[in-house]
Amino acid sequence: MAPGELLKIVYHLERVPSGEPDDNQLDVWAVALRRGRRAGGEDITWREVVAATLYGMDPDRNALLGERPFDVADAYSADTAYYYEHVFDVDGDLLRDVREAFEWVEGRALFLHDVQVPRPLRRRGYGSLLAADAILTLASHGTAVFAHPGPTGLQSEDPEDVRRFRSETENTRFLAALGFVPFRDRLWVLDLSTRDALDTLARIRLGAAA
Repeated sequence: MAPGELLKIVYHLERVPSGEPDDNQLDVWAVALRRGRRAGGEDITWREVVAATLYGMDPDRNALLGERPFDVADAYSADTAYYYEHVFDVDGDLLRDVREAFEWVEGRALFLHDVQVPRPLRRRGYGSLLAADAILTLASHGTAVFAHPGPTGLQSEDPEDVRRFRSETENTRFLAALGFVPFRDRLWVLDLSTRDALDTLARIRLGAAA
């Protein structure tokens, strides 16, 4: 990021009161980092440079609204079901080994689904800035944040899948730089109950503003 560069981060959460249950029981955050350029006078032209998707899951809220949490996740997409079934049981309770691993808000988890950075703009810190800000903004203290460095369901003989598997190495380096560590079932986790995790994210975000 260049000194004096204009940046802003935009958060979007859609609610559809009259929609299907999964429209409102799963928080789907679309987060974008935009880069600005002064077009003359006080006008600024903004262009999106990085986009990310995060899922927030709260089984207690699901239960109050009369839906089984896994059904909500599965109805949204196969990816959310994959994340969900490796952290919660079908009734929305944390799996025992997950519950014992963290000091976090019972039943609440955040999933960093993807961070999309155009190849010409990689290695400039944009993706790290967006991910750090999103996690610090959307996850309360003690929340566990999960991520999967590669696609959740692939057929390895497919040439496109082979290409995507290769990108997984790059993605694991990205997650490690944010403070994530391998957890289970190819999921990585960032435990926000630890001071080191918070310090790492804060350092990334503050570094962008320096």
